[in-house]
Amino acid sequence: MDSAKLRRFGVIVRKRRLALGLLQDQVHAAGGPSDKRQTGIENGMTPAPSLTTLAKVDAGLQWAPGSAAATLGGGLPTPLDRPTFTAEDVERHTKLTVALERAGVHRVTANGAQRTAGGTALSADVVDQLIEILNSLPQPDDSR
Repeated sequence: MDSAKLRRFGVIVRKRRLALGLLQDQVHAAGGPSDKRQTGIENGMTPAPSLTTLAKVDAGLQWAPGSAAATLGGGLPTPLDRPTFTAEDVERHTKLTVALERAGVHRVTANGAQRTAGGTALSADVVDQLIEILNSLPQPDDSR
């Protein structure tokens, strides 16, 4: 594989990850390649990514299937349509974030959440129940 194509591909992959505001571990959690493999890709290192790895790049960077392969070949990726969020969705997310912070939670993984085209999702009812539960907990003792 031509090293110029690998470097170009790496630049595009890195720009997409940063545009999405994601760290490499977050790309991996969304179905992307391992952190180590992402570093190699972003730095244009050989070997060229396998078809399996390219499919993982598509998933992790929210590209349409086949986009990473097309980009490696000199084309451009096709981003997936972003989900539309309502004002209610944003308000619910804000309330959940505040409730989690109040409970002393600063990082959350989405084990058991449903995978959707836009990532992971919990139903509105589940989020509302989480907010209610978290807000009912006593505040953590910060003096420990």
